[in-house]
Amino acid sequence: MSKPGPRVIITEPELTKAKQIIDSLPYRDELLVAFAVVLTSQGKLDQATIGEVLGVSQSTVKRMIKDFKTKCSASAEKENNTPSWGGDRRSILTWEEENEVLNQMTPEAVQGHVVTVGDIQSALETKAGRKISQQTVYNILHRHKWRKVVPDNVHPKNDPENLDEFKKKRSRRRYTWQPSSPSGRGKTFA
Repeated sequence: MSKPGPRVIITEPELTKAKQIIDSLPYRDELLVAFAVVLTSQGKLDQATIGEVLGVSQSTVKRMIKDFKTKCSASAEKENNTPSWGGDRRSILTWEEENEVLNQMTPEAVQGHVVTVGDIQSALETKAGRKISQQTVYNILHRHKWRKVVPDNVHPKNDPENLDEFKKKRSRRRYTWQPSSPSGRGKTFA
């Protein structure tokens, strides 16, 4: 262990001059950011104290450190050719593979043939080589902006014979437009 040297005493004019130099640095200068990172790591100082020393607020120190870490991780990812955080990590097929399968179905759909989710699901399962849930197929369709063009306009329990009978029983007069009576109430013309 070495002996500690003489204690350094900094006078008030020297401290003022040092603060002027720090204040003259542009806001978010790389040097200020580097000081904030080093003082946080090595000096074990809290961000409020670092803010006082650098002449910025505590929240600015937090943002400086966060931005520095983001910038460093982005440059490391660029060097290693690793993708940045975000995106679809759990996908079974890539966007291009999904698009390829859906493009195979497009000619049928354009011609007016009904393309069901079951058909698309079996094509996707063939491409992926494993089972795919129906919800995943709906998510893929939504992601590629496919939509249900022809909604079901007939109820499955609808019976055409009952419908005709219902129409015959109802009064036609009730659903026709008629002029109002001269007295205004209840009288109809013969």
